[in-house]
Formats: sequence, structure tokens, C-alpha cells
Amino acid sequence: MRINRYLASCGLGSRRSVEELVRDARVTVDGERVRGLSVQVTEHSVVEVDGKRVLPPLGGRVVLFHKPINVMTTRDDPQGRKTIYHLLPESFQRLVYAGRLDYPSRGLVVLTDDGELLHRLTHPRWDHPKRYVVELDAPLSPQDVARIRDGGIVFPGELPLKPCGIWEKGRIVTLELREGRYRQIRRMMEVLDRDVLDLCRVGVGQWTLDGLEAGQWRELDTAEIDPMRISLDLPPRASSPGKHSGPRHRSPRTPG
Repeated sequence: MRINRYLASCGLGSRRSVEELVRDARVTVDGERVRGLSVQVTEHSVVEVDGKRVLPPLGGRVVLFHKPINVMTTRDDPQGRKTIYHLLPESFQRLVYAGRLDYPSRGLVVLTDDGELLHRLTHPRWDHPKRYVVELDAPLSPQDVARIRDGGIVFPGELPLKPCGIWEKGRIVTLELREGRYRQIRRMMEVLDRDVLDLCRVGVGQWTLDGLEAGQWRELDTAEIDPMRISLDLPPRASSPGKHSGPRHRSPRTPG
């Protein structure tokens, strides 16, 4: 199909509106920048917008994965480091991650082949909460906590951060973010002169790490997916015949 039709099917807008993405040189197909609307896309094409892969709402599978530390949230790493796809079964290789965790961080990574859901999980317009438990080298001061809670931290050349939910217990801090900037928590703590010793994402919206050890995964069923879809203004899959609802699994595989 033509590139504009493909992008529209991914939930990025009407065919007319997604043409602007192509004209602004924001779209690549198999690593090549798209220069015109006549480009054809097949089911095997890798289509990215602003460097993030986009997919149409085909199978509707959702997998929760507990990323261990020192594993890349990417499909290929130029330095040859282990990626999340090395730890996932072959049947999950087409799934796309909805939000990265950096190399030394661990915790919940959501993967899906549902393009509409992927778009809304990663686009800033739908600011669903993401929860993290962070161990610091020293407790935060009351002033630091207030800056985080009020959105008082500013990165050079960027807009102020949104306010964050924060709960502290000594050096252990739980944060609830509604945006996902590059290395946001680590950069926040650098501003506050704190070192992050451990960073774990424990929840994305209604989905949590509960029951998953590092390196393990679980596929969600329709009853677990629909509350998130509804919260993101998408229709529940239960009302869409033909959608896949796979069994729940847990992988015994752990990183070696």
C-alpha cells in the first residue's frame, strides 16, 4: 500500500494529514528517508516516524517484559550488546516496544503489534502515568522533593518538566511521571546532585511488574488490555471481533 495509507492505518491521522509527515522528511522505510508519497509499503517493511517504528492495528498482542539491567531496549545495537529481543521468543520478534529503558535501568517494557495502541502509549498527548522506584546515593531534601513535585526542574534548552508524583522513604524514591524524556529521571537527579544506584520501572498505566522476575515475560489477555485501551480513548477489543487474545505465558528464560 502507499505510504500515506499505511501511516493513516497506524492511527497517525487522516491520509491527508499524514502527508505532512512525509513532506517534513520525518518518515523512513527500511532505513531510507521517504521523499515522496508514491512509496509502497509491504507487510515486511520497517516504517519509522521520528526514529520510532509504527505499525497498523493488526494482531493486537500485548506483552509485558521485565528488562534486566545491562540489556538494550532496541532491536539492534551497533556495539553488539544484548537486546531485549535476544531474551524474547521468536514469536515476539515483530512486536515493538512502547518506550525505552536505558542500558543500566531495569523494569517493565511493554511490547505490542497494535499500531493504534503503540502510538498512544508513546505520544505525549496521552500522558498516562509511568511509575518508577529509584535508589539514590543520599536522600532528597524537602526542597528537592518540592521541585520535583511542582515541575520546578528545567533542562537546558527544553521546556520545564511536568509535575511528578513523588513518595520517598530515605534513599528510596517512587516517582510517577506523565512524560518520557530522554534519561529523564537520571538527568533530574543530576540537577539535584544525586547519583542513581538503581532505577526500576514498575508500572505503565494499569500494567505492572507484579509476578515477573528479571528476564521473564507475560502476554496479556483481552480483559487486561481493554482498560488501558479505554483510558487512551480507544474502543475495547472485546467489541472488535477477530482480534487476537492469546493465553498468558511466563518465560523461564533469564539473561546469561
